[in-house]
Amino acid sequence: MIDKKAARAVLVATTLLASAPAQALSMNDPLTEWSKGTAVDRMQIASRLGKSFNGISESFTAGYFLKCIDDVAVYGNAKAARIEDAMRECVAARMPRSPDAE
Repeated sequence: MIDKKAARAVLVATTLLASAPAQALSMNDPLTEWSKGTAVDRMQIASRLGKSFNGISESFTAGYFLKCIDDVAVYGNAKAARIEDAMRECVAARMPRSPDAE
């Protein structure tokens, strides 16, 4: 089951990034665009994600999201994935698993 705080943070992050002023990258862009984006554009998204998720865990920093999305973007089978999909993978990787989730 999804943690309510995490679900709320995903919603807030997605809403904030979707309503951001015109930028080169958006959460709906494919990961191939993330790799082509400027460092400033990638950092802008990573910073907003860090601010949105930091209330869940202090380990969710801009630096974490920047590196994690970079890592997800280089996977060969991730080409069809969107930046939002990578963000979800990054969050899932740090969320504690409950014993009954198996």
